[in-house]
Amino acid sequence: MSKSRDDRREQKPKQKLSSVFRNNLYMLGRIARYTPAYFVLLLVEALIMGALDSAAALFNFNLLNAVDEGTDFGYAVRIIALMAAFYLAAFAFQRWYHFIRLPLMRQKLHLRMHEELFIKARSMDLACFDDPAFYNDFVWAMNESDTRAVEVLEDTGALITRVAASVTMFSLLFTIDPVIAIILFASTVVTIVCNLIGNKVSFLHEKENNPRWRKRSYINRVYHLSDYSKELRIRHADELLMAEYDRNTEEIIRTDRKFGIRYFFLYGLAWGMVGQIVSYGLTLYMILLLTKGEIEVGGFAATISVVWSIRWMLTDLVERLTKYRKHSLYIEKYLEFLRFEPRVTGSVTDVPPFESLELRDVSFSYVFADHPQYAFHEADYEPPAQESGGKDALRHVSLTIRKGDKIAIVGYNGAGKTTLIKLLMRMYDPTDGVILYNGTDIRTFDPEAYRARIGTVFQDYKIFAASIAENVMNGPYTDADEQRVLDALVAADFTDKLDTLEEGIQTHLTREFNEKGVNLSGGEAQKIAISRVFARDYPIVIMDEPSSALDPLAEYNLNRSILQNTGGRTVIFISHRLSTTRIADTIYMFDTGRLIEQGSHDELLVRDGKYAEMFRLQAEKYRESVEEDV
Repeated sequence: MSKSRDDRREQKPKQKLSSVFRNNLYMLGRIARYTPAYFVLLLVEALIMGALDSAAALFNFNLLNAVDEGTDFGYAVRIIALMAAFYLAAFAFQRWYHFIRLPLMRQKLHLRMHEELFIKARSMDLACFDDPAFYNDFVWAMNESDTRAVEVLEDTGALITRVAASVTMFSLLFTIDPVIAIILFASTVVTIVCNLIGNKVSFLHEKENNPRWRKRSYINRVYHLSDYSKELRIRHADELLMAEYDRNTEEIIRTDRKFGIRYFFLYGLAWGMVGQIVSYGLTLYMILLLTKGEIEVGGFAATISVVWSIRWMLTDLVERLTKYRKHSLYIEKYLEFLRFEPRVTGSVTDVPPFESLELRDVSFSYVFADHPQYAFHEADYEPPAQESGGKDALRHVSLTIRKGDKIAIVGYNGAGKTTLIKLLMRMYDPTDGVILYNGTDIRTFDPEAYRARIGTVFQDYKIFAASIAENVMNGPYTDADEQRVLDALVAADFTDKLDTLEEGIQTHLTREFNEKGVNLSGGEAQKIAISRVFARDYPIVIMDEPSSALDPLAEYNLNRSILQNTGGRTVIFISHRLSTTRIADTIYMFDTGRLIEQGSHDELLVRDGKYAEMFRLQAEKYRESVEEDV
């Protein structure tokens, strides 16, 4: 039986000490490989600062003892001068490191780690993004990766500094009074226990709030992105979002309150009180030794300074040390993401020229938990909204598409049209049945190599904040691509708009990062998306609702252009507007995941089935619309 999200969220993370060590060592190794200068310079700084703290403790002790013993002024001057020179050199190095080198190295580390995550994300199956639990972990890994790496490295540097200084100070205390050193050590053990428990609690706290922070980030994004600006100013979308923001904040507050009580007992009482009792208790003990004449005033002052310094250093050392377990929990999430291997795979990269695609008894379900191929998490899953026609988005579909065919996939919402296209493109693999490319199971082919044969215009296409040329190429653009881009825009019927733009294909789209950028209308943006399939020589072209944002005249011109410019290519249309599908050689009518009719437009009208009914309804609505306009 699967556990609920709340049950999983409350489950205590358990780690072996070996796992903690291995995970943190792995992250340090990754930093050393990505930014070796960062790794080396931080260790150098740690050793210098550790030596400086040690020197400061010895300086105070020896100087005050020398004064007590009546040493000459020249000796004191030499000690002070030596300490000042060491301090100034260390300070100069630290400022150079922190203000000049460190920001650059952190940016380089951020770049290298996020590039790795971007590449990994691109290779992940589309199903991963449909699984809320997996997606939460993905966002978490993306947000935490370089931040956690920096913390691991800097905690390691601080640990080296504290250990070096603490060893010197403990040795000094043992020469004065072993009791003081033993008491400090005992209090350190208590601090370690509190921090180990506290780090587990902190991890659970962040894990529980992570989905809420993601929702808060989404609402913030809605308010600052222009994509949503119009909707927020009409109707009641703003009220909906504000209410959700309030609810989300209340959930965060409840969680913070629950964990705040735990922090209070851990850090406020158990840790804080022990620390204060030890610090002031040792001060009283030193005063007792002073009154008995067992130490001199200079030694007393130096020892008190060392006791308070070492108390702070041990506290910080323990915090750093116990944070490695917390770091390990985050690193494990990061490693899980990096270790993930796509299920949609294949080894053959030499994909032959296209001749045919055949679906044999293909079925597909978005309920991944019922199929081991997509069992990423035990999360409760709801199918995507666009295919909500039941558990099986496709059921026992068989059809054949041949080279040069112009076919149309039609049906009402939830019929399975978009799911079919995702399967043809190997965004998913069928739950049952097989898809054959030239008679070979498409699962044989490397997904990237296979998809390179298919040019697609998605219904939910995206326009990037880049030039028109880069958007058409859907990637980098060079001067050698100019004619290809211009021809593609002609094929997509974008020339009228292009002629009005001073910078032509170099015009920047959107004004998000360029004040001279252009915001296109829905139909214009759709034509840019359509031009992408003409910019490369794809043998198969898939157009998912290619004319949804176009008026009837623009739709007619586009359809004519598609026929003229696709030549011998295979074209697959998906459309609700059946005026588009009339140009197809064969039309496939889907209903609730099943293929129920197929034939030419005229054949299906004669058959007088679902397609004919859908076409008559649309034709009647179109006539009514025209009459109203007149």
